[in-house]
Amino acid sequence: MHTCPLLAPIAGGFRPGPPDGRAQITVPEDAVALLRPLLDGHDRECGVLMALDTRHRVIAASVISIGTAANTFLAPREIYRDALAFGASAIIVAHNHPSGDATPSDDDRRITQRLAEAGELLGVELLDHLVLGDPEWTSMARLGDCGA
Repeated sequence: MHTCPLLAPIAGGFRPGPPDGRAQITVPEDAVALLRPLLDGHDRECGVLMALDTRHRVIAASVISIGTAANTFLAPREIYRDALAFGASAIIVAHNHPSGDATPSDDDRRITQRLAEAGELLGVELLDHLVLGDPEWTSMARLGDCGA
């Protein structure tokens, strides 16, 4: 499990959620603002987990996969292993599309459904799966794809 050191300074100064000043995620734009610096500029797809507490404040972010130019492996086992280790009540998963096109693939939709189902069983809600292109991004939750 690798907590990204880049997130700590960003989280401390971004939309603090009382009382401890951690970033609070209330809309997908909040998560994109925190995760984009971690995912931009890569020539391969990378997957990131954002672990959240019950008030949707950021606990940690973890790189969960580094793939190829065309795909990355977002396995429920690895994602929820890290989420449970962080004590997360909810998660947001994100990955980049190096092509710059933020349109979710059929595989993106399938894995989102699998993650939502696994989270429901484990009691860790999948709030969103974000696909970051350049400059656009897509929220799978806004498309209706995060429900189990």
